[in-house]
Amino acid sequence: MQIRFENLLWAGMALLLSIAGLIAGRLIRHLDRISHTDSVTGLWNRRCFYLRLAEEEARACRRKTPLCIAMIDIDNFKVINDTYGHIAGDLVLSELAAIFKNNVRTSDIVTRWGGDEFAIIFCGISLQEAYAVMERIRHEVEARFRSSYGLAISAGVISPESDQAVKDLLLTADRALYKAKTQKNVVVALVDFS
Repeated sequence: MQIRFENLLWAGMALLLSIAGLIAGRLIRHLDRISHTDSVTGLWNRRCFYLRLAEEEARACRRKTPLCIAMIDIDNFKVINDTYGHIAGDLVLSELAAIFKNNVRTSDIVTRWGGDEFAIIFCGISLQEAYAVMERIRHEVEARFRSSYGLAISAGVISPESDQAVKDLLLTADRALYKAKTQKNVVVALVDFS
């Protein structure tokens, strides 16, 4: 009798440890996911952008495939928060995030850079193709928000040099975005397609 009780006790402890391990594993995955996502839009956040950019740069280098980055700014977004409130602003950000996600491939990485800025890593497509995707997104945003909120987006698209440091890459992308923001409602690529 004593041996059966000890066996049951050990089996019960093993079961409890297994359950605790499953719960801990789920908790760790949950914490990892929420530490890399934006709470308003559900998109990846800037921390995740840096991690994924390093991965995608290495993959593009190994496979000798193109990689492009788009930096996006919402034109006149402050007016939404000032006129309609921050809850309305959050809803607009969520709708914009959905437009971005619905217009890219699942292999592309859409992130909320911060505030009213977003970034997209386009994997395996040329600068011209990334530019075309951003133009399509720009037109959809304009059609959806221009008349109701007066919103549009400006975007800068770049294709990094193979040996370009991340800091320099982001400065180049930011320069393309700045050029677009001076005109508003436009997509700027830093290379001529002709």
